[in-house]
Amino acid sequence: MKKIINWFIEPYQIVKLEFRYLAKLKKNETTSKKEINRIYQLQVFNAMMFLVYSLFFIAFFVYIVMLFIVKWYALSGILVGLLMMSIIKLIQKKGYLKRRDAFIKNDPALIKS
Repeated sequence: MKKIINWFIEPYQIVKLEFRYLAKLKKNETTSKKEINRIYQLQVFNAMMFLVYSLFFIAFFVYIVMLFIVKWYALSGILVGLLMMSIIKLIQKKGYLKRRDAFIKNDPALIKS
């Protein structure tokens, strides 16, 4: 049960850690103005990911309730919600986290493999 709960809240934890990390980078004295602008862009991106994931997270539970009312028709909403949440998690882990530092520094050599 704990693994299931962690699966659902993991994107929220990632966004929370990212906001802390990016705020710390902005306060760093060695950060240039261009890097600060890129950090703002990443903060907006994280906020958007948070909102989109929250939308599908809430819709997932709404469709679970609707499953008892309209039966099988709501199952498609549950499947779409799970699929979209999985895609968002994949984007965060495989795409964003590996390329974050390279984007801030504008150096493709920093992309983690």
